Amino acid sequence: MRRWRSGTRGCIVAALVLAAAAPLALAQDYPNRPVRLVIPFPPGGTTDALGRVFAQALQERIGQPVVVDNRPGAGSQIGVDAVAKSSPDGYTLLLGPSDGLSIQPVLKKRIPYDPLKDFTPLALIARSPMVFAGSMKLPAKTLPEMVAYAKSNPGAVRFGSAGFGSIQHLTMELLRVSTGIDLVHVPYKGGGPALNDLIAGQIDLVAPGAVGIVPRAEAGQMRILAQTGPVRHALVPNVPTTTELGMPEVLVVSWFGVLGPAGVQQPIVDRLVREIAAVLDQPVVRQRFVDIGCEAALLSPSAFADFIAAENRKWAKIVAAAKIAQED
Repeated sequence: MRRWRSGTRGCIVAALVLAAAAPLALAQDYPNRPVRLVIPFPPGGTTDALGRVFAQALQERIGQPVVVDNRPGAGSQIGVDAVAKSSPDGYTLLLGPSDGLSIQPVLKKRIPYDPLKDFTPLALIARSPMVFAGSMKLPAKTLPEMVAYAKSNPGAVRFGSAGFGSIQHLTMELLRVSTGIDLVHVPYKGGGPALNDLIAGQIDLVAPGAVGIVPRAEAGQMRILAQTGPVRHALVPNVPTTTELGMPEVLVVSWFGVLGPAGVQQPIVDRLVREIAAVLDQPVVRQRFVDIGCEAALLSPSAFADFIAAENRKWAKIVAAAKIAQED
């Protein structure tokens, strides 16, 4: 009986050692097949363009194809949820946008994932400021002038957005709450139609990203009143930031990061973090990010996790202050 127990104990120990060694061996072999990068928006937008630049550079680093998988829908929730429910083997990654990870969670009563528990944050890779663009019919050439005009004419300024709950919408709500002005929201099914109506003078104000706005402003179709990043973006170097204009609380960046599902093994995390850092260190990649309207901005996994949590708290406060009712 003693021999049997001793032998059994030895088998159990050996099995445990093998079980512990198997994941490490898999991690050391990573990657040995294509990696899928889920982009939770359709082709053609800023997130897609950024993701494709990043995917190409990453696959050159890891020696395996990085396949872009566009999964649009539900304000990015469909693609984000697909990654949350995928295997944590490092072969399915998310190009996570601020929309699905920090805005949708505070606007919806229910979402199918927890942005703070269901993912392995790897790195913040880019951020992009919003700009306040005014119609040529709006009697204001600067953001302070627009605020003064709106205070003198409550309800007269109509702003458009890419839709209810979009970052464009909440950027305007932040401005409204911070300055105490009365604005009227006109939601559209996308940023393009809102810009068209701004040019036509049907609305007075929008808060999109900088890409696509500069040529229109240079053509005299609209005015760029301010930008919302911490520093001036290279695409709009002559446009003041909200901080420069005395409105430091109106600080908004649309951000993009790389995440895996919860439970990715540490050796795989370490490998991906090293390669992502190397990608962002390439001048050609950084310039292409600028051309897209973004700027490279690297955060470590722990700092990125803290950043996501802070963004959730920030937008929750704004939604509450703006008295925006949560949707089902």
